[in-house]
Amino acid sequence: MLSRICFVLAALALLPFAPALAQPTATAPRTTIADGPLSDRRVSYTITATLDPEARTVQGSERVTWRNPDRAPVGELQFHLYLNAFKNERSTFMRESGGKHRGFSARGTDVWGGIDVTRMAIAPPQPGDTAPPGAYSAEETDLTDRIRFIQPDDGNPDDQTVIAVTLPRPVAPGETIALDIDFTALMPKVVARTGWAETEQGHRFFMVAQWFPKLGVYEEPGVRYVPADAPHGQWNTHQFHANTEFYADFGTYRVTMTVPEAYVVGASGVRVNETTEAGARTLTYQADDVHDFAWTASPDFLEYTDTWRHVNLRLLLQPHHKAQAERHFKAVKAALDRYDAWVGEYPYTTLTLVDGIGGSNGMEYPTLITCGTTYKMPGWMRLPELVTVHEFGHQYFYGMIASNEFEEAWLDEGINSYFEARIMDDAYGPGAVVKLPYIQVSDEGMQRLMYTKNAPDRGAVFTRAWEYEDAEDYSKATYAKPATLLLTLENYLGRETTDQVFQTYYDRWRFRHPTTRDFIAVAEEVSGMDLGWFFDQYVYGVAVVDYEVASLRSSKAEPPEGTEGDWYESRVEVHRKQDGVFPQTLLVRFEDGSEERLAWDGVDAWKRFTFHKAARAAEAYLDPDNAVRLDVNRLDNRKIAGTDNTLARKEQLDLTSLLQQVFYLIAGLF
Repeated sequence: MLSRICFVLAALALLPFAPALAQPTATAPRTTIADGPLSDRRVSYTITATLDPEARTVQGSERVTWRNPDRAPVGELQFHLYLNAFKNERSTFMRESGGKHRGFSARGTDVWGGIDVTRMAIAPPQPGDTAPPGAYSAEETDLTDRIRFIQPDDGNPDDQTVIAVTLPRPVAPGETIALDIDFTALMPKVVARTGWAETEQGHRFFMVAQWFPKLGVYEEPGVRYVPADAPHGQWNTHQFHANTEFYADFGTYRVTMTVPEAYVVGASGVRVNETTEAGARTLTYQADDVHDFAWTASPDFLEYTDTWRHVNLRLLLQPHHKAQAERHFKAVKAALDRYDAWVGEYPYTTLTLVDGIGGSNGMEYPTLITCGTTYKMPGWMRLPELVTVHEFGHQYFYGMIASNEFEEAWLDEGINSYFEARIMDDAYGPGAVVKLPYIQVSDEGMQRLMYTKNAPDRGAVFTRAWEYEDAEDYSKATYAKPATLLLTLENYLGRETTDQVFQTYYDRWRFRHPTTRDFIAVAEEVSGMDLGWFFDQYVYGVAVVDYEVASLRSSKAEPPEGTEGDWYESRVEVHRKQDGVFPQTLLVRFEDGSEERLAWDGVDAWKRFTFHKAARAAEAYLDPDNAVRLDVNRLDNRKIAGTDNTLARKEQLDLTSLLQQVFYLIAGLF
């Protein structure tokens, strides 16, 4: 999910953009370009759903099949019922958020939603199941009365976003169990990600996400933080919090949706069938090797299609945004190109881009992203591009690598924000985000500003998402700070080595749910360096980097024996002002045009460098290459001797300070 930055800045748009259309293509015949499974496909879902726009309901039935990966029997299943976060003001999400999310509030009529499981039963054994026939008696198959709500995180008795079901008999190691579940999903008014909204044409738009009973992740011994010698694994199912997103196992989805005939549908995966009868359209989608399924429906969508190599691109756009179609396609192709080169292959054959409404925008689902825009978005403000690039990146770090976003959100949002900055700045050049005659904002600079302006010493990156003090700390530590620390690490390791780190990480851990320590292990292996000092300070800790050139002085000195002319002793004193330690480069320029570069480990609180030369030191500059992006105040990294207050220098500093304050004010809105 993208921070609300995109939506606040989008409101500033004033100017039109020229219309553009793309060429249609045929629907891809399969979900991925691979011939066989990409993941272990531990779960499978077959779902039928009927949308009633007037009632705002989705009537659904699902058969979910789960395989026990543990070496011990498992006697309980746990499911997420995410929609119950919007059931009333007493849910944990509503208590934590106050009913607000990214600037949108739960107000007005038809606000509330939820999910009601009306039946849960053990299904008869299916072909291919490893459970023996007759494992359950007829009396044991109905589980509806065994459903109970649990609150593993905060004990809030009113939160109903997680359920547990005790089985009449445990599922043996390696065996499967299939459940048949009937449910009704009442879609809330869109506040956070999912629900309904009214279109400009007076119709209803639906973003149907987190909408079905969804199994949690059972982590067996040796997976993530479960000790390898533990006697058994454990369920990882967190409640729906204000600051968290999602975590699930990989599998297959076959979803059949019935909607009114006038509605245009977009969904995860590949459309494999479509029929129309009695004023209703029924569509079937297949999605393989994914861990979620979402869909959208509206009678107002305009549909545009294009291709990138093996990928069929589909854009569903609100009619009043049609002039911006090509901007979305250009941005997603820029992202596809660079992810393919810098990280690895996009293995799916489809990608759907959705121009959502309100709080449904800026969100990611397997092979489907919401990357909406604003009417008359000017070309100098590349917010549609930024949102599209960011949300596409989630196909990798949320989608395929699939770390636990409840517990280690930075492994998705932070790494994704890092690549967003690289891609935007590489694809669009200077002023990648905002480009005006006198103000240019790069994505990398925006990330750094979002970190430095917002209490940089609060909230470690490695923190469970709902445990941050407030939403600002979560946003900073999950998005901007990880992006900035990874940009700093890239400058330290070099671009080539950094790309090898991410390529190795992707190849090794896709479809496997890695952890922070897994990422660090790859970085150390590929770089050949011990990077504990870096990650301990800036991921596990809250250290802040701030260095300064404290003084620069030159005085006459005795010339070396055998030389003539004036000689000078120049002294440069540098300070470490905060607790963060990072190696530094000091550049000293002298009046005769010569330069000296020195390395400093940055450990001591201060250090003095002395030079004996036939010229005075004219300038001292810490980190002249701007490599240490974590440094929170770069205005004190440079000193000029003597006439440092010349008009030109003064105006330069005044302009820098002015721009910084302007950006701070803008950033304060995000």
